[in-house]
Amino acid sequence: MLVLIAATVVLAPRREEEDGQGTPTTYSSAGNGAQAAYLLLRGLGYKSDRWEKSPAELPSNPTASILIIAEPSNFPETEDRDALLRYVRAGGWVIYAGRFPFLFFGTGEVIPAPIGKSQLTAESFPALAPSPFTRDSAQITVFARNRWVMSDGNQFPLYGDPRNPVVVTWRLEKGRILWWAGPTPLTNWGITRPGNLEFFLDCIGAARPNAPPNRTTVLWDEYFHGYRGSLWTYFEETPVPWAIFQLALVALFVLFTFGRRSGPLYAPVAVSRLSPLEFVDTLGDLYARAKAGPAAVRVAYQRFRSQITRRLALPASISNLQLDAAVRERLGWKQPGLFDTLQRAEKAAQASELNSADALTIVQALEHYELLFGLKRPTEEKR
Repeated sequence: MLVLIAATVVLAPRREEEDGQGTPTTYSSAGNGAQAAYLLLRGLGYKSDRWEKSPAELPSNPTASILIIAEPSNFPETEDRDALLRYVRAGGWVIYAGRFPFLFFGTGEVIPAPIGKSQLTAESFPALAPSPFTRDSAQITVFARNRWVMSDGNQFPLYGDPRNPVVVTWRLEKGRILWWAGPTPLTNWGITRPGNLEFFLDCIGAARPNAPPNRTTVLWDEYFHGYRGSLWTYFEETPVPWAIFQLALVALFVLFTFGRRSGPLYAPVAVSRLSPLEFVDTLGDLYARAKAGPAAVRVAYQRFRSQITRRLALPASISNLQLDAAVRERLGWKQPGLFDTLQRAEKAAQASELNSADALTIVQALEHYELLFGLKRPTEEKR
């Protein structure tokens, strides 16, 4: 028991209190989780429930229903996206916080945060115009790695820059979609930031402004976080997992004590000190000490150009302008931003010094386009 208690204390995951990154699931009480907002709505009288089923099973008459999709870790299939759009067109509301909104709704172009804006800290953004969503909050604090590209008159910016806002809303037949650049206003850490709680409650209350809270259903998506409804989901809320763990630990000790007396003898294996992680740490320290931001950008830039030119059967010496035109012609790419990203990367790769945050922004932008053009799989981005 002493060993078990000590291991629990030492190996328990550290609570993240100061960052806005991670998965905002309602099962998490860490700083990046969303358990506080989930329980708060229940305390206020809303029907706040987790949704672990396929979007195809969403309510067919969702007039008083809001679906919250916060920083999904899985991408939807075509059937899932069609089901989400049917849900909205029938009168449902969706609050989507995160990247790649076009994968879920078939519309919406986002670009990385401008150079000079840190992607490692939360920023404050002012409200742009009076509306039911900005009524009680003049500004919000969001960990925003992306900005929306305004291209449709039906889209209404709420916070940030009018041309590249961080909060946007638009109607889709009977329903409405709200896009947030990040889930910060509903995370356990972010909900305490100035203006975030008021903004979050305004977004929920705007669906049924004159109805009592118990007439509004708020569904917290866990399906795209990887959770699926099952018998094990029920047992997770009980002491059964801990009981299984303790029984397995006892069985392991029994097997260990028996194996020490009866098992065959083997010579110990010498473990090499030159592990892959040691190499990665050493290389990372060298880059940091040398302030080699341009070198990191140069590697990502050359890799992207090599992959896309090989994909399109183009010469390696092609200019960025010609490469942008070739991508638009052969891949049918219609969205803006690729040429500007290539130019920024080329300029940064040739610079003598480069801020680490700026280098990170450019590398992430290039990886963003690698994913969009099918040069690598989404699972590679997670790693």
